[in-house]
Amino acid sequence: MHSGFARRSIRLPDGEQASQFLWSSRRVMRKVIDMSDWFRADVSAEYAVGLLQLMERRGFRLNDLLAGTGIEPAQLEDNFRLTTQQDGALLANAARLAEDPGIGFELGLNGTLTWHGVLGFGLMTSGTFGEALALWVKYQDLRTSGFRCVAQAREDYLELHIQDLYPGAPVRQCSRDRLATMTARLGSQLTGEAMPGIETWFEEDEPAYYAAYQERLGTVRYGTRMCLVRIPTTYLDAPIRTANSAALRLATAQCERDRAKAGQGDSLVVRIKGLMPLADGAYPGIEAVARALYMSSRTLKRKLHSLGMNFRQLTDDARKSEVLRDVLNTSMTIDEIAMRRGYSDAANLTRAFRRWTGESPSQYRARLSGRLERASTSGRTRRGRLNSPASRALGQAG
Repeated sequence: MHSGFARRSIRLPDGEQASQFLWSSRRVMRKVIDMSDWFRADVSAEYAVGLLQLMERRGFRLNDLLAGTGIEPAQLEDNFRLTTQQDGALLANAARLAEDPGIGFELGLNGTLTWHGVLGFGLMTSGTFGEALALWVKYQDLRTSGFRCVAQAREDYLELHIQDLYPGAPVRQCSRDRLATMTARLGSQLTGEAMPGIETWFEEDEPAYYAAYQERLGTVRYGTRMCLVRIPTTYLDAPIRTANSAALRLATAQCERDRAKAGQGDSLVVRIKGLMPLADGAYPGIEAVARALYMSSRTLKRKLHSLGMNFRQLTDDARKSEVLRDVLNTSMTIDEIAMRRGYSDAANLTRAFRRWTGESPSQYRARLSGRLERASTSGRTRRGRLNSPASRALGQAG
């Protein structure tokens, strides 16, 4: 079966009919977007175009893929964006038709740098892999603002933590698999060099569909209770073959214009998480956060409630990543971690830890820290360590 779909193959009526068609399409889009702040237009349509082209090559029809998604042809042109709901519905259709719940991995493996639009151009014109990653972290919201990417330097590694800002939205595991796989592949795409030391960590236990992709994905660790891409710092100074400083300036300027036009930095959840933790490592209370956002705590609670969230949940999520990483540091005791992260005692930290992971801190440490230490030692033996400017800059940015 052939759908006839191509990136520029969509043909619209001319003249007045075209104006009416586009007006109608945008009215439909606004109706979907207004359903909830969770489902505003936050996913680049380029990713949908890439999925549709991939599925067409496999013989699936455009109409079947778009059925029930609310996606209009006008949304697949130029700089239009899809809502989180539409993106999820399209991924669900693709997974169902292909009988492949791991379709997110397939998209990540097949994605090209051009799927990322002007951000992809910026990546290709960066000087080094580390500079490209800094751009990726800074402007990720232009491609999908439902996830937030945070960079943290950890000894011999740079970690890019992928935070889901809309965890209740549809088909999130598939969306996350797509983003994590795209991120893990950036180094080899940009430099043309194999980077076997890059690891992808996922929160949940290994799903059944992973087996079909295991050999193509590189090193993947499940059951870590974190979602991140772990990159040896020795890779960050790798030069990019298509570097061009003048073109990079143009791309960066366009990214800034696109962000201002789309208002992508104004997500309430992003703004709250941007205030955590404070410089001293402590976590602010709701009154302090409300003041920083120029609203009352009552208004903040109401806005979060409309998103199905509460302030304690956001603070808990913000602490979670830091506590998980601290527990893997065998030089710190659980009491020290509890004090550092604002828990009254180790028992309170342990209760929170069990809620996150289903394990005690000591069980989690025993299960993961040995394997990670062996991997780190092996990496230092093979490559040595470079304390690159790109590593320092990215770590500070996170």
